[in-house]
Amino acid sequence: MNLKHASSKSCFQEILSKIDTFLFDCDGVLWQGNHAVLGAPAVVSHLHNIGKRVCYVTNNSTKSRIKYVEKLLRLGFPADKDSVFSTAYTSALYLKHIAKIKGKVYLVGNPAMVEELDNFGIQHFGSGPDNQVTSQDFDEVRSCILENDVSAVLVGYDGHISYTKMIKAASYLSDPECIYIATNEDHRMPLDGERHVVPGTGCVVASITTSAGRQPDVIAGKPGSFMLECIKQTVQINHNRCMMVGDRMNTDILFGNRNGLDTLLVLSGVENQESLDRAAGSKDADLKSQVPKYFMGSIGDWENFVQ
Repeated sequence: MNLKHASSKSCFQEILSKIDTFLFDCDGVLWQGNHAVLGAPAVVSHLHNIGKRVCYVTNNSTKSRIKYVEKLLRLGFPADKDSVFSTAYTSALYLKHIAKIKGKVYLVGNPAMVEELDNFGIQHFGSGPDNQVTSQDFDEVRSCILENDVSAVLVGYDGHISYTKMIKAASYLSDPECIYIATNEDHRMPLDGERHVVPGTGCVVASITTSAGRQPDVIAGKPGSFMLECIKQTVQINHNRCMMVGDRMNTDILFGNRNGLDTLLVLSGVENQESLDRAAGSKDADLKSQVPKYFMGSIGDWENFVQ
């Protein structure tokens, strides 16, 4: 695949001529923390104003769609609830309309996931701290109360992940009929230039996967194809005229490539020029599948072309 640098005006015009729908990742693409990437609001607003469809597609499960809309509008991006697809929402959508579960959901997650499950009227339990069991003592483990009629285990980001939660999730998943769904498997979140590392949801999922001895039945986020199916329920998409814009090759770009979309990698988040060059020059098939068609420093590189 021949990489194209997308920061020139001619390349920007080329992309505009063939793309009707832009799917933007958020963290590292549109903003960093609570600050918009310089120039990004102007670019995305321009795309919206000239009639392009703009959707926000994120693996982050810690905000509901309503909270994402609030943040997008606050930072200057055009948005409404139907343009936002977060894994808190897509996982609840899967449980309600695809799995059509009848029993309860054991949630290893966060308040945003609670909100989205509630919006779908799905009965759930497990959110919040749970540190009842702190050892491998058999009697202590047996004292852990397990509920009946648990049809699914849903795992996302959980700041209260604990040994007790791993016991409960693995115990429920010992039933082969119990559905195992994970929001995403991102390993870590970047803190640019700092010593601290922020473990991602993938670390929580890995702990449940290892203890349960089985893989998730469904990944609700990128690079899984179910995320695109959710988008297509709301937005009419022509795969040949749709572009995924992201900052992470093994989720955003792989998602786009697997689903036949054009792909644009920005180097304002997880990836840098070194990691991109390594993937582009690799003979490894997995790395090759993560190489984008286009790349540039940030979405803000197009700001001068929209004024």
